[in-house]
Amino acid sequence: MLNSIIKFYRAIRVTKKKVVPIIKGQETPITFIKIFHKEYPRLNSIMLDDAEDSGELERVLKSRKSVRIFSGKPLNLSELSFLLNGCKIYEKKDFFERRAYPSAGARFPVEIYPVIFNVNGLEKGAYHYNFDNHSLELLLRKDLREMIDDFVSPFIKNPSLAFVMTSVLPRSEVKYGNKAYPFSLLEAGHIGQNISLLSAKYNLGCCAVGGYVDETICKVLDLTKDEIPIYSLAIGRIDGN
Repeated sequence: MLNSIIKFYRAIRVTKKKVVPIIKGQETPITFIKIFHKEYPRLNSIMLDDAEDSGELERVLKSRKSVRIFSGKPLNLSELSFLLNGCKIYEKKDFFERRAYPSAGARFPVEIYPVIFNVNGLEKGAYHYNFDNHSLELLLRKDLREMIDDFVSPFIKNPSLAFVMTSVLPRSEVKYGNKAYPFSLLEAGHIGQNISLLSAKYNLGCCAVGGYVDETICKVLDLTKDEIPIYSLAIGRIDGN
């Protein structure tokens, strides 16, 4: 079953040669810029209470937004640690783990690799987040700022770091077969939302992207064929913070 997942992944991954061309002078299709909503105007509708909760969670939810241009100022190691608190293990007993996000069958196939461009207290390079003891493991000591476009997107400027998420597919494939792939995407989405909300809480900028270059990430992180990139979050400081 894993072979069929890998075949599908290879068909959709982004490479240096596989980018969507932008043709100068071409009119932007309305479907690219207009947001459409599905409605049933002929059916009865029930209006919902619009009362707002003035609590901290409501504030954070409302302040979450995608930031693509960062100030270029460095983050602190403590801030990076706060963001990863949204991913760590909160309870562990025998074969059971409880984390800050749901995972299909508690298989936890998603791994997180912080790629450090500008963080006080950390050398530039690629790291692996160790869920078991809430620590960072240095994989590659190297200034990777020239690869920012590949790790996130050419439309992201001056991020301090990127959280690259991958899926170790066999962890879920053994239980769910081909569902391992979509379940991994769902899990990464849960993690991404946690990090996005914590970024808003600490007044940091965050942008979730899918336009990374798969082959660059696989090479730099030295991933095996059973582990594939599935998500990336650009993190940085916003002007004024």
